[in-house]
Amino acid sequence: MPTTTTMPDGTTTPARAHHAAATRAARRRYLRAVLVAGGWFWACWALLVISLPLVVDRYGGEADGLTYDAAGGPVRWVGFAVGVIVTASTLTVHVAAGGTRRSLVEGGLRAAAVAGPVLAVLGVLLTLAERATYARLGRPWQGPAASLGVDSATGIVVQVVGESLVVVAYLLVGVAVAAGYRRLGAWRGTLLVVPLLVPCVLADVATRTGLFALPLRGGYDDVALGVVGTVGGALVAAALAAVVATRTLRPVPFRP
Repeated sequence: MPTTTTMPDGTTTPARAHHAAATRAARRRYLRAVLVAGGWFWACWALLVISLPLVVDRYGGEADGLTYDAAGGPVRWVGFAVGVIVTASTLTVHVAAGGTRRSLVEGGLRAAAVAGPVLAVLGVLLTLAERATYARLGRPWQGPAASLGVDSATGIVVQVVGESLVVVAYLLVGVAVAAGYRRLGAWRGTLLVVPLLVPCVLADVATRTGLFALPLRGGYDDVALGVVGTVGGALVAAALAAVVATRTLRPVPFRP
């Protein structure tokens, strides 16, 4: 295995240092995109979630306590979209600059590991703000779609950890989807999307959140089972997504 890497300008650097630099560059691209997109999305979603019951109450209607995640944990799809868009737009440039497919996946993984907790904490804060809004209006609140409630520190921590891992899984699946389209084209790439979504389904089912877990809304009956199921299942989903992204990217061809 080579211990040095030849750069496009003809210089050589230690392979490990070059891989680390390429990974950092990829991490910056993914992290900047997911934080900006996620921040804007969360701000707009928060405005909708908090203002909707106030407007309905102001004009004599009755809000039924729909939570911010009733639409299937929408912020996770921001991570998915960033995975698709950033990968599609930077893969060729990243490799041409001396990076590798592996460093691209690792960069996305590290970016999601940072952005995931940020978006998860914002999600919990919005949950608590929404609950307070309905309490102020004297309206019933049905609670979040989550493995455990937000009435205890354990529930909050489990929700943050679970949603963080969900963002990791969705972003990496987005990387895999972009690679699938790059390899197979529009029609066959679209068919490949279905099996590539398996880590997303697993993450949703484990955390009892998201579009794929809407039939399971209500969470775990046992706290210990909820902790193990949420954290363990979401961790398995994130690891599977990393494997899928790496394997899907590996044979992607490059054309002029």
